[in-house]
Amino acid sequence: SVILYKEMRYSLIGIALSFAAGCVCAPFLGLSPILLWAIAVGVAAFSLLTARYRRGLLGLLLLSVALLGVIRYQTAQPPFSSLYRKAPLLHELTGTVVSYPDLGEGYTAFTFAPDHLPGKVRVTWFFAGERPSLCYGDRMRLAGSVEVPPRFPDFDYRAYLARQGVFATMAIGEEDEVIALGVGGNPLLRYGDSLRQMFLAQLDSILPPQEAGLAHGLLFGERAALADDVEEAFRRTGLMHLLAVSGLHLGIFLALLWFILRRLGLRPLVTYPLVGIAVLLLLWIVGPRVSLVRAGLLFAFLALGSVLADLGLILRRWVSPYQGLAAAALVILALRPTALADVGFQLSFGATTAIIVVFDRTFHVQKWIEKMAERFPGPGWCVRYPLGLVIVSAAAQAGTAPFLAYHFNAIYPLALLCNLSAIPLATIALWTGLCTLPLSWTAIGRPMGIFLGFILRGLIELVVGLSALPGASLYTPSWMGIWIGGLVVYLFFLALYLRDSSS
Repeated sequence: SVILYKEMRYSLIGIALSFAAGCVCAPFLGLSPILLWAIAVGVAAFSLLTARYRRGLLGLLLLSVALLGVIRYQTAQPPFSSLYRKAPLLHELTGTVVSYPDLGEGYTAFTFAPDHLPGKVRVTWFFAGERPSLCYGDRMRLAGSVEVPPRFPDFDYRAYLARQGVFATMAIGEEDEVIALGVGGNPLLRYGDSLRQMFLAQLDSILPPQEAGLAHGLLFGERAALADDVEEAFRRTGLMHLLAVSGLHLGIFLALLWFILRRLGLRPLVTYPLVGIAVLLLLWIVGPRVSLVRAGLLFAFLALGSVLADLGLILRRWVSPYQGLAAAALVILALRPTALADVGFQLSFGATTAIIVVFDRTFHVQKWIEKMAERFPGPGWCVRYPLGLVIVSAAAQAGTAPFLAYHFNAIYPLALLCNLSAIPLATIALWTGLCTLPLSWTAIGRPMGIFLGFILRGLIELVVGLSALPGASLYTPSWMGIWIGGLVVYLFFLALYLRDSSS
């Protein structure tokens, strides 16, 4: 039974890693999907038939999963070589807006799916004066300049867009033609985008421009309206994660909601579904961003496991954050296998994995925090919250540092200090913003907007001040990312060794 429990506890991790390995190897395999499918079925059948004689052969099932990853990657990629040749010849496109538009100052950017092409186009619509009406699902005919995405020395923009199924960029100005043709796409997503734009416009009406731009990023992950100097300050301090709605934002939101629901006396069996509905509403309005989808899926799997445990259908020890994270990765890669190469995916899963590992019962970190809180003469939360914030921030930095160094050629020596300084204020701003938005149409909306603007101004001044500190951001060659990753892995195994030595 112990062996069975261990296999169930870690099975999804092996499946997710095998599927990811298949996605990595797919570009180097020239076999047809039909042949790969036949091999996968054959390997799986052989594994199941021979497992009764030798149980270890069940491991071949992971090879079948890897082959499925290869097939999914290959079938998800449109023929980019032919699309790149065709792009400069396109001057007019008819299709549908398939993303929530980014609303910048003087421009709107969105992803456009042409009717008769397998790839998508990233469109930037420049305008003067009043912003044109645009929403997810709009059917349009566009006439403008279409180009193949460029490759920059420090960033392969073409490859980045290709992973999202985008093969060209299009610029539309005042002199170009835009003709509305009606409505298409998913009506539910269209309504969610309409709500999002309504909330963004309301923030603009109650906040000064710079504070409104920060509120867009903090509450909706929308950075298009953020002032360039403010965005640069967040980048120099390693605090860009505050401007991308992620697990941190979802955790802050869920902590407040969970506290309210539990204060109302609701049992976890009832609270989890209610919180799950709130997570779905958040995803619906903010949009399906990878970091938020990952956090939402992780919560969904853990919540489902907890509900099933409360009902007595499974053992509570089977509910594992590792399994939940692996399941979230598997779902995202199944939907978009190219996400594995996106830095957002890597940062999101790197930070979350590091936090889960640090708070694993193996290392007794949570017990140590509780002991420190018990020894403190005052309220326990005065120790529990700061220590938890320090450890979570340090773990997240360890999980993301290799990817930041590799992709952005930068390390942030003061990142821990910056996070400890900015996250509490960002938490207050987020909670205040969530309370202000639904009340912004009432008589108290304006006073609450003034208070929210005051908090956001304080956060801006804090981050700008931190960005001016010497050594806030240091340049590093890309290979340092590999070295830092190796160092993080070494420290992990060292911690395991020290734990085994002391036990």
